[in-house]
Amino acid sequence: MFIALAMIWGSSFILMKRGLGSFTYSQVGTLRVSIAAIFMSIVGIRHFKYFMRKDLFPLIIVGFLGNAIPYVLFPLAVNHLDSAVVGITNSLVPLFTVLVGGWFFGQRATGLQWRGVAVGLMGAVILILPVQSILNGGFQLKGELGYGLFGVLATMMYGTSVNTLKMKLPHLKAVTVTTLSLATAAPFTITYSLMSGVTEVFRDDPQAWNNFLYICILGVVGSGIAVILFNRLIQLTTALFSSSVTYAIPIVAVFWGILDGEHILWNHLLGLGVIVTGIYLVNSKREKKATKKIQ
Repeated sequence: MFIALAMIWGSSFILMKRGLGSFTYSQVGTLRVSIAAIFMSIVGIRHFKYFMRKDLFPLIIVGFLGNAIPYVLFPLAVNHLDSAVVGITNSLVPLFTVLVGGWFFGQRATGLQWRGVAVGLMGAVILILPVQSILNGGFQLKGELGYGLFGVLATMMYGTSVNTLKMKLPHLKAVTVTTLSLATAAPFTITYSLMSGVTEVFRDDPQAWNNFLYICILGVVGSGIAVILFNRLIQLTTALFSSSVTYAIPIVAVFWGILDGEHILWNHLLGLGVIVTGIYLVNSKREKKATKKIQ
């Protein structure tokens, strides 16, 4: 299951790139959410009975900040940057989970964890800094850096969603949260998809159905089945082991990028290494606790 999750989430960025072959970044994102919502509504239909009015606002936060908006921001970044680079930015989620938790949710963190956040953010700067453009004169510096920040913003939203889920929705199972939160975003994403000219794309682009298949895989496998697998992995192992999938996702993303002929520069690998170091420092406290429990 660990390997499957790393492969699924690490491959999602190259799938976004394929979907962008026919659809706009906003269509890729909204179609993914819509497909995921329909899929989860079918397989998780019995979980609708667990909905309570007091959970509506947290579910909206998880639905939009944990799914809908990042699913648009990531394709926007992939539309201008290599998918491998955007995939590496996804590894910032644990860092922003600590950062947002400390700022807005009153979650206490150790000095070592804050240093880990600082190291990880330094790695993000190294990663998204367009070294090649700087060496060539820096003419595209502002644009390339900006698109990289869209990926960073998406991970910040993920961090907010994780904290909301942890603090406001601990009484709901992961499948229940996924089903209900996607249902809150679905009316907006489905409406946008239909009004954005998707039908014209299918009519005019002979490759549309092939590229739509990649988006379907993103929705069903990347946003549906993967969540169920992750929930089961947590039940069978520990939260520490499950969360360590974060280390493997960028490796898979870089592999697909190299296979697709993308240019992986030295600063991308250096940035990845610095980010992983930051994640290790952030998780070090929990790792020590887990070790003591095992002993």
